[in-house]
Amino acid sequence: MKKVVVLSESGELKKTFLSLENHYICEVITFNYEQSHVFETLLSDDESLVLLSIANWENFKNFFDVHRMKINGTVVLVGDNESLNSSALKKLCEVDRFLKGVINTSLDFDMNRPWFNLLINPQVSSIDQEDLEEVGENLERVLGTALNELKRLKEVHEKLVPIREEKFKGLSATSKFGAGESAGGEFFDILSNDREVLLLLARSRSYLVSSMIMSGFDELRSAKHFSDELVNNFLSKVQSDVDSSKVNESKRKLDILFLRVDLKTMKARTWKSGDSILLNDSQLVSESEFTIERGEKLMILSSGLVENQPGKTELVSKSVEKRSKSCRDILDEVFYTLKREKNGMFFSHDATMIIFEVDKNAILQI
Repeated sequence: MKKVVVLSESGELKKTFLSLENHYICEVITFNYEQSHVFETLLSDDESLVLLSIANWENFKNFFDVHRMKINGTVVLVGDNESLNSSALKKLCEVDRFLKGVINTSLDFDMNRPWFNLLINPQVSSIDQEDLEEVGENLERVLGTALNELKRLKEVHEKLVPIREEKFKGLSATSKFGAGESAGGEFFDILSNDREVLLLLARSRSYLVSSMIMSGFDELRSAKHFSDELVNNFLSKVQSDVDSSKVNESKRKLDILFLRVDLKTMKARTWKSGDSILLNDSQLVSESEFTIERGEKLMILSSGLVENQPGKTELVSKSVEKRSKSCRDILDEVFYTLKREKNGMFFSHDATMIIFEVDKNAILQI
């Protein structure tokens, strides 16, 4: 609800502006200039409308000079014909862009309505009820159609692309993704050449940040070797781009996992920031370098996945419990666990799980 803060010399404007509550969705608070120290929080509210009486110019000016920088709301001066006919006021309006307007109380109150229509939200009751009901019905129909279409597309997507499978020399990658409601989201991709496989799993809180990561990752596709230097340069550039962007500070957080696997030795190297979880042969991976043995699975649970209910502990436990099953069965079990806790059409957060499995008969270089 909009707050209208009225300051005057001795409450002379109280009766004038209290009637605003009858016409607008607002709360009118009136007090004298000498009481302003008690109501400083109201003055600092950037959503408030602050009406300042200039009936006594000296008292107004003393108050305004002291509190000007503390007022974050919209400031409008109020006076009658006599007080508005002032060279000091004209000068102030010329030089101070902090002021947004002047209201003349000598005019009939309704003559100032355009000001308040602009500065305060009009009451819903002033809108024709039949028109309002018709708009509501139309919105219901549009929203219902959109949600049904979205649900249908989701169902089609899950049927057509339930699980993604990729084969490399001696190594397979099986993955599943579930969409969440939060902004930004997760995405992953796998690049490969004759010698190596490179996985990027990333999560951001902003679509702009996501586009920065994907753009940079596309540049890696032409690389003949996924060296440490190449990955480190990528990470540095992405962080620099994010830091220099106009993305809100709260949305700059990045969860990034790079995993490189040497197809000749199955030695893996990771670069990790964030809360994704790696389980190698069901053991939590804490080192940046390790080996995936023949017949073993490396399970990767994204940070978004483990933030969904029923939570990290149960999801990790379920993954370990089903480790002897096929990769597809493990994914189905974990996502079934997620779906049991899902309240709506989507998960709370994007959820990704990827399982790498080394072939039992893979010929490895020692």
